[in-house]
Amino acid sequence: MNIAGMNITFRHFPFHYFLDCMDNLGINSIELWGGEPHLYVYRNILGNIRSLRREIKSRNMKIICYTPEQCIYPYNIASSDAHWRKKSMEYFMENLYAALELDTNMMLITSGIGDFSVSQEESWKYASDSIFQLTKVAEMEGLILVLEPLTKYESNLVIDSKGLKKMLEEIQSTSLKGMIDTVSMHLAGETPDEYYSFLPELGHFHLMDGDGQSDAHLALDDGVLNWREYLTSLQSHRYKGSCTLEIMGSNYYQNPSDAIKKSIEKVRELGI
Repeated sequence: MNIAGMNITFRHFPFHYFLDCMDNLGINSIELWGGEPHLYVYRNILGNIRSLRREIKSRNMKIICYTPEQCIYPYNIASSDAHWRKKSMEYFMENLYAALELDTNMMLITSGIGDFSVSQEESWKYASDSIFQLTKVAEMEGLILVLEPLTKYESNLVIDSKGLKKMLEEIQSTSLKGMIDTVSMHLAGETPDEYYSFLPELGHFHLMDGDGQSDAHLALDDGVLNWREYLTSLQSHRYKGSCTLEIMGSNYYQNPSDAIKKSIEKVRELGI
């Protein structure tokens, strides 16, 4: 099982500190979170990309997925405000090209959240149209977009396997694949088998624990999720992708290395 580290846990440390930690843990796959202070498309993007590429290459590491920030920053491809939706699409297009410059073949996207003042059907159409536009560019550029279901606390659109299936079937793009986030999956009362029942292949996987009640992204065994069973299920389905440790929260930001180290050790104990 290929385990990837993610710099979002190290958001209050310099990027090289994150890479040092991954080096020490023997991790050479990283999911690059595109957010301040490490990388942001509207601040010195070309200079920062060159710097990051140089640091990553010098350590023989690989970016397995690029994930631009899309929950904290005010971008929303499902917004009913046409101007803001256009600005949001521009943001994602900029990030799409940033992903290509970073020499990765995968970028993570979400459906956004629909405005509560309009119907869910109207918001779904905005999200679907936006994702469709992104896939057309991704197809031309040879980039895979992985669509991540958000939790029910973060969105009212794609929040489970049913919503993911509907969006994938609606858009019908070879560049768009589904993925699993273990917290979203658990809150939806689902398992990896339900995703595999309709996905020809799983594009990506976010591995973390959760408290079973909120969208908290916890270190492994700090919560109640059956994450070991999830990994066993992936193995039985011969999943070939990476599992990113997407650990977040104030409990981890001061000492992210310890949280990542303990979680990786727990995965390695399984021998998979």
